Amino acid sequence: MSDGMTRGRVTGYRCATCGAEVPIETLYPFKCPDAPAGDSHHVLHPVTGGPAPELIDDPNPFVRFGPSLAWWAFAQANGMSDADCIALTREVADGFVITPTAQNELLSEQLDAEVWVKTEVDQLGGSHKARHLVTILLHLRAAEELGLTARDERRPLAIASCGNAAIAASTLAQTAGWPIQVYVPMIDGGPVIETLTALGAEINRCGRVEDEAGDPAVLRFREAVAAGAIPFSVQGPENGLCLDGGRTIGWELREALPAPARVLIQVGGGAFAACMGWGLGPIYQLDTVQTEGGAPLNRAWRLAEGVPASDLGRRWSDFMTPWQSPSSLADGILDDETYDWQADFDVMRASAGTTIVVSEDAVERAWALAKQTGVNVSPTGSAGLAGLLPTASGPSVKPGERVAIVFSGVFRG
Repeated sequence: MSDGMTRGRVTGYRCATCGAEVPIETLYPFKCPDAPAGDSHHVLHPVTGGPAPELIDDPNPFVRFGPSLAWWAFAQANGMSDADCIALTREVADGFVITPTAQNELLSEQLDAEVWVKTEVDQLGGSHKARHLVTILLHLRAAEELGLTARDERRPLAIASCGNAAIAASTLAQTAGWPIQVYVPMIDGGPVIETLTALGAEINRCGRVEDEAGDPAVLRFREAVAAGAIPFSVQGPENGLCLDGGRTIGWELREALPAPARVLIQVGGGAFAACMGWGLGPIYQLDTVQTEGGAPLNRAWRLAEGVPASDLGRRWSDFMTPWQSPSSLADGILDDETYDWQADFDVMRASAGTTIVVSEDAVERAWALAKQTGVNVSPTGSAGLAGLLPTASGPSVKPGERVAIVFSGVFRG
């Protein structure tokens, strides 16, 4: 498993594809420096070393786990003190909380298992997505405070998303007073667009182009970044710093969930599962859940069986290819590709986990069951539960088995 799973201090970054190393003091370590122009098949992962730093007694996870984060190490390598790092965290990451984890009696009774739920719908922005993004913003703000960049020369942030990631990004950008461009599919309105408009985001609608492979919103986002925008993305290949703050949710779950346990995480782009697995460590089995209407990770997992991790990146196109016409009620995990598939493979292989593909009926049943718990979670946010529901071939959990899921993504109606 990658060094990024530990809670030691981050000492730098390493490209999962080519092995290039980037020092921790580097400004804007978003992309692998050895990736050819236009090549999105490289991704920087955090490298850690030494003992875990002491926890800071604080209800904000970005203060509590701060010394284990890459942006903090970057700031200190460039001369910022612990006190100044804490102060900047309180400014930029205000509103984040350690979200509750508990055994759910209803689900446990329904599934004849010990079902634990981490409830993330009340997190800043309504999902886990802001965790990935705030450490990018902290890096940017630290660079300003250190005089490495000028505040009056801010380039716009850019993200490709039509859901919770866009809302989280726009929420953080509004608080920081930073302009943001959001690239979305061809949708006219609805709660997400209304929320983005209220947050002051510049919305760019992106239609599919004939003979063009991949998500059109992602493609237009990449063009914006090439033109100078900052990749404010929850996809590791677009900005590896999103794989920093996302680890906090795994560290939180590890503190609350007794081991051993099997943890099921819904997967779209893959950063959530990667960070969860790194945060938990291999003593917790990590399974990933996708829908039959969009399962590029499962397809790659089967194709790459037995292939060493060192060979995965250079053979990216042999395994991870765009899913044609993805469709599901759980529309927030319908990424054409699982962009952070290498890290997902890393945590699944290390923990003896696997990929799970669920039917559309299971997605619907999981959402209905999740709503019975009283949590206002979306179909996307409850998709991990679908991996625990019985199938035509039998039960998906063993009697009394300890399993955990995350409800992440508030339902916006």
